[in-house]
Amino acid sequence: MIRFACSATLLGLVLGAAAPLQGQQTGRPLQSPAQQQQEITREVWQLLDAWARRSAEIKTLEGKHERHVYDDTFLNEKVSNGKFWFGAPDKGRIDVFPIKLTAEMIAARNKPDAKVERKPDGAAYDLKSDDAERWLCDGIKIYDIDDEEKTARIVHLPPDLRGQNIMNSPLPFLFGLPPEKATQRFHMELIQDYRPNFEVVLLKATPKQRQDRDNWMEAQIFLNTKNYLPDAVKLLDPAGTKRTVYTFQDMAINKKGLFGGLLPGQNPWDPKIRGYQTHIIQPGQQQAAGQSAPPQRLNPQGPSIPDVIGQRYDVATKMLIDAGVPKDRIRNQNAGPAPRKDQTYLVNDQDPREGTPINQTQQVVLKIFDKPKAQAAVGVQDGDRRNVATSRQ
Repeated sequence: MIRFACSATLLGLVLGAAAPLQGQQTGRPLQSPAQQQQEITREVWQLLDAWARRSAEIKTLEGKHERHVYDDTFLNEKVSNGKFWFGAPDKGRIDVFPIKLTAEMIAARNKPDAKVERKPDGAAYDLKSDDAERWLCDGIKIYDIDDEEKTARIVHLPPDLRGQNIMNSPLPFLFGLPPEKATQRFHMELIQDYRPNFEVVLLKATPKQRQDRDNWMEAQIFLNTKNYLPDAVKLLDPAGTKRTVYTFQDMAINKKGLFGGLLPGQNPWDPKIRGYQTHIIQPGQQQAAGQSAPPQRLNPQGPSIPDVIGQRYDVATKMLIDAGVPKDRIRNQNAGPAPRKDQTYLVNDQDPREGTPINQTQQVVLKIFDKPKAQAAVGVQDGDRRNVATSRQ
């Protein structure tokens, strides 16, 4: 599930919890601090160092979030909100709730100067309330839970990736990561410094290792230098067709007593999935279909179109680009409602077929299943944290 990778990556970037395994570790030999500092500016190194030191002081963290997912393939924007919890060193949880669309949202979105994503004809992206979901890591297992369908996907973490050692794993996160380790995993840039007027800096992280690049192409972090927690995180998917933006509010550090938003005595790390249908993945196993690209067949005549039928549309797009198809030559068509919910956003058909030699001028058309049940599409004000940047220039 792509949403699983996205939620886990985000939680890792913000909370330091585990993310889903994406194959074997393929790290480079460690560089010396002097060599690593040559790759980034002194200012970025100091920011990472301060971020790591402040993160080490956090034992528990909780708060609220708002999420906007901008999809350039289906030209829509999905909105949701929710809560999150973190417990050092490796426990984390994100609850996502649908948002009720209101007349006020529609009015704000339809204003001529509204900062929203727009279609080629100038109309705002269609707005949809996103699906409910839960993501949880108890330090030993990772749970991706669909309460509506009563299903859960469970990834077992190997012993050497639990606890503090999880920072040395092939899992993408920055919270609590010392600068020498952060620069080993990511290329870090300071995009904009809003200080002293605002206590915020904008950092960009691009992954250096393949297992990270399989989950995301770029992360932008609006880091608050007062508490060294992100105000917002923006993730760009590997195909470059989807942007997921989280903004955070009401964050409480090392709060005494019970976690907020839970019933008295409720354990936030209990997934409560008794009676659910579960799919268990042991360490080293491949992810579910639609997340890992199948091996391509070799063509002695040169690069050819891969078979992407049955893949998630964003995974299919990345497979085509990796094979040599220009991004602007890939076109998506709506194949109508999916016969089953688990086929939503999967490629139903492709033209040309697998094995066709790649032609740099020929279009590749993907027919993609939409949701089984139609959802109302309206407009709402853009939640992208780029608005923060605009207001702070």
